[in-house]
Amino acid sequence: MDFVGMAALIVGLIAIPLAIYGIRDVREQVKSLVMLERNLVFARELHMKALQLVELDNDAQRFRSGEMHGFSMLARAIDSKQTLESVQEYTNKESLLLAQDLVSRGLAKWRDDIDESRVREVLRERQNDKNAAVLRKIFGASPLLEPSKGLMS
Repeated sequence: MDFVGMAALIVGLIAIPLAIYGIRDVREQVKSLVMLERNLVFARELHMKALQLVELDNDAQRFRSGEMHGFSMLARAIDSKQTLESVQEYTNKESLLLAQDLVSRGLAKWRDDIDESRVREVLRERQNDKNAAVLRKIFGASPLLEPSKGLMS
């Protein structure tokens, strides 16, 4: 056996375990995607069935979302620390931001029961939180970024 044949044999023997590992990894990922899709379909079905059993009042009718559970499942698949409440808070604030953008461009107007000053306050808090998160990402944990609890008490 010449040198080229021996090198090809060694490369082939090394490639076999790598290929097996890759195939197993892909199978696990496909299985988790199938389970995630099953859970999303189940959440939609569960939401539809629950709405068949109850009557929503006007406020609940306006804010209902059958996709919130599905969106929270996707968010938890990416970041396991996310909860339904944190995902809902995020989507509510982003919805306010989109609505504010539509109003500021003159494409829409606020409903009569929406307090514009409260919306501006919530969006200002949201922007402050985003800015603080960016600063933490850049500079790490710093006493300048967080209020000192010792000073507050």
